Amino acid sequence: MAMSMFLTNDEIQRLTGYKRPADQLRWLLHRRWLHEVNAANRPIVLRSYADRKLSGNKKTGRNQMQITPNFTMVNG
Repeated sequence: MAMSMFLTNDEIQRLTGYKRPADQLRWLLHRRWLHEVNAANRPIVLRSYADRKLSGNKKTGRNQMQITPNFTMVNG
């Protein structure tokens, strides 16, 4: 079975040390973790973001993709 792109509720509980979603959200906000809140008022964290954040990778922001021109397409 493929892993979800989001951390599970158990993984968020293990990460934050809190069971209640309100406490989990407070923990995430205090540590400036990017997350969303679903309709059930539970925090949603991308697995790839958590992996980068916990590995010490500094490029964890929303705009980490770099676009560079493809100069091989230029005739000259």
